[in-house]
Amino acid sequence: MPEDFQGQQSAWQSGVSGNANGHPQGGGPASGTSGTGSGSAGPSGSPIPGMSAKDFQKMCRSVDKAFSQFARIVDAGVSEAAEALGQSPEKNLKAHKELQEKRKREKKARKAEEEARRRAAQQACGQQPYGQQWAPLSKAKKRFRSSGGLTAAGVVMTAIGGACTFAFGTFTVVGVATGLAVGPGGIITAVLFGALTVGAAGLLANGIGRLRTASQLKSVRRIMGEREVCTFDELASRSQVKRSRVVARTRKLLKQGLIPQGRIDDEQTCLMVTDGAFHQYRQLQMAQRQTKENEQAAAAARAAEETARAAHEQDISERLTPEQRAFVARGRDYVRQMDELNAAIDDVAVSERITAIQDVVGRILARAEEEPAVIAGLDRLTAYYLPTTVKLLDAYDRLEEEPIQGENISSSRSEIEHTLEVLHSAFEKLFDDTYQDLSLDVSADISVLHAMLAQEGLTEGPFDVKP
Repeated sequence: MPEDFQGQQSAWQSGVSGNANGHPQGGGPASGTSGTGSGSAGPSGSPIPGMSAKDFQKMCRSVDKAFSQFARIVDAGVSEAAEALGQSPEKNLKAHKELQEKRKREKKARKAEEEARRRAAQQACGQQPYGQQWAPLSKAKKRFRSSGGLTAAGVVMTAIGGACTFAFGTFTVVGVATGLAVGPGGIITAVLFGALTVGAAGLLANGIGRLRTASQLKSVRRIMGEREVCTFDELASRSQVKRSRVVARTRKLLKQGLIPQGRIDDEQTCLMVTDGAFHQYRQLQMAQRQTKENEQAAAAARAAEETARAAHEQDISERLTPEQRAFVARGRDYVRQMDELNAAIDDVAVSERITAIQDVVGRILARAEEEPAVIAGLDRLTAYYLPTTVKLLDAYDRLEEEPIQGENISSSRSEIEHTLEVLHSAFEKLFDDTYQDLSLDVSADISVLHAMLAQEGLTEGPFDVKP
């Protein structure tokens, strides 16, 4: 474009010089005569009506100078871009191919080394080979798209957009300057070139945006390295950019498909670049959710248990006297001590007997809470039976811990084991005795019922009905 414009300028300058000196060019008719194209020239020989040849010549020189400067700037920019991409397109393409081949070889060698290391470790542990056990993970593709296409397109679009913006902008300025003298036609021309300038500026902005996106992609890829997950705090710190901007840039890269498997966690704390990492994240989420639900359920159960216990204690406090409540509390305390000793004793058979005794004693205490009148016949339970049982269990625990199990120790342990069986039977009998009054009442009620049935003639006699 600058060369064509310079040729036109030279022709215009020659024509203007000829007209000014009174010598027509090429032996043709003078400028005053009618000829092809002469009608568009101004009175002074200028191609633009209303402008003198001298002013037009100055304008042409200014525009020529501006285009020369712009050509040098574009030349320098393209040279710098070529140096950045490789000194020449051919050399750059060759260097790019060599770099790609080198990276492929290094990646292949690294994979082979990792595979050999994994196989060796798995064979040492007797595991299945890596390729068979984790086949889906070996199919992972590239985590990032190549930034070369973005960079190349950005350079081309920036160069073309910049050149066109400058050229159309210059024509717009010239059109505005001449349009004031020409009239509506010049204004329309200026508006047309203005629209072209805006379009060229958009192309320039698009090219700059592509270069910026390529730079951001390279930055993320460099920081991630071989990792599958990276926090936005680290990305922001190493990029020296605000965290909110890093998140926005990452979302843009994901939207453009430059990180094919990339995902952002729900809390916007980290970037995951593989499907495997995202799957592990979802599994962790599910585990945390399940743990939270279990904790809530356990808390609700504890709250319900506390409520039931409080209601039970309130009921007991209303029905039992202080002495009766003290009896039940002492019994519960002895049961708790037996539970602690049961956990410390290793012998399974003894542990089962202790559990059976605890169950019977718990039933006796529950019966005492339900029917406080039976407590009067249970005074020996908390005064002697349960304290003695706890003492024997404590002795058994200490004897069991002795490293040398001699004759005396073995004999003492056997006696305690036999005594536990006796105690279990005795406690069962004691529990049955708590229902003695109820049994008598039931027998009396049945006898009265039979007598009344016989009196009414509904049965043969009060002693004929057999249970």
